Amino acid sequence: MRISRRGRLIAVAVVVVLLLTAAGGAVWWRWDGDRQPRVDDVVAGMSTAVADAVVAAGQEAAVTVSAVVAAAECPLGFLRQGRVFTARADLYTDPGAEESLITTIEQGLAGRYVTRRATAVAGVRALQADIGTIRLAVRRLSSGWLAVTARSGCSLGTAPAGTVGDTTPGDTAVTAVLTAIGTRPVSRTGQRLPCRTGSIVTVSAVSGPVSPGRLTARLDATIPAGARKFTAGDANQVAYRDGPTSMVIAVSDDGTAVTVQHTTGC
Repeated sequence: MRISRRGRLIAVAVVVVLLLTAAGGAVWWRWDGDRQPRVDDVVAGMSTAVADAVVAAGQEAAVTVSAVVAAAECPLGFLRQGRVFTARADLYTDPGAEESLITTIEQGLAGRYVTRRATAVAGVRALQADIGTIRLAVRRLSSGWLAVTARSGCSLGTAPAGTVGDTTPGDTAVTAVLTAIGTRPVSRTGQRLPCRTGSIVTVSAVSGPVSPGRLTARLDATIPAGARKFTAGDANQVAYRDGPTSMVIAVSDDGTAVTVQHTTGC
């Protein structure tokens, strides 16, 4: 069947319109992506907010820091998915001292952050502190354990690695702890969190199979003289602070290994 000249012209016109529409859509998509918030623009502020809370806690807790991660998906404009990113630190203090520690952090952030406290739950009022578009939260997770979390708004991009080098003082300390309980590290990770005067660095290791029993008694000899040791409560855990250095040793969730986290402060 032959197509008339008019039919061919219509077909050509349709193709041209489709091509122009696709080109225009691609240009708009790039323009729309360029104007959306990106995690690269806020990750430094998130890290600084978490570090500010850690510094404000002072010697009142042992600390570990974690990588910036994508926490949840969120809609970001027409047919575009973004992510909410979080930066985090964990604080380990004496059971019952959580409310006092959050108050100390709030006082340390006052003047630079807009702070407010939530209604008390189990005697502890969570803290929210805002600076610009960054929202920082400090809340109790369980007895003696607080989480410090900074959240981004819905953003595009990928979280930076933030890892540390292959050899640090933390590696030596972590290996010494595991040697003291008759095992060795079988995996190791490191995270660096920039702060206003340097970096907070956490080196984490997981041991090979080892008996988790009597962890506190077995590690007493490894704790430096003068270090502040925090009460573990019901947890099979050792946490202490020696000046700017923190050490947190705990039995893994499955009870077959031990995790060690060594952190140096700003």
